[in-house]
Amino acid sequence: MPGILVFSMYEDSFLVQRALDAGARGYVSKSAGTGEVLTAIDVLLRGGMYVNPQYRIITPKHSWSLLSSRENEIVACLKQNMNNKQIAKRLKIAVRTVENHVSHIYVKTGAASRDKLLEL
Repeated sequence: MPGILVFSMYEDSFLVQRALDAGARGYVSKSAGTGEVLTAIDVLLRGGMYVNPQYRIITPKHSWSLLSSRENEIVACLKQNMNNKQIAKRLKIAVRTVENHVSHIYVKTGAASRDKLLEL
């Protein structure tokens, strides 16, 4: 899920933070060049977040708010030390679907492995 990219005339760090807190995954000023806009779109399409570094944004240690309800269910199962097959059976979905969700969870939280994810 790519998320919301805010394209605004405002260049205020407070408003950028408010947009991110409200669920936006990126923020680009209307004064930004075409290259920055395209970069922001590419980052969001890969599951990341984009904000120009000129804004002083407080980045949370992890991004649980970015997870979908299904991804949150899968994290709960992972925290119970369930493997992909067990999760698939409990949630009545395919193992491959679980694997896809886990990959998205890694991207959204910045975790590189299950162990790192469980430490968050």
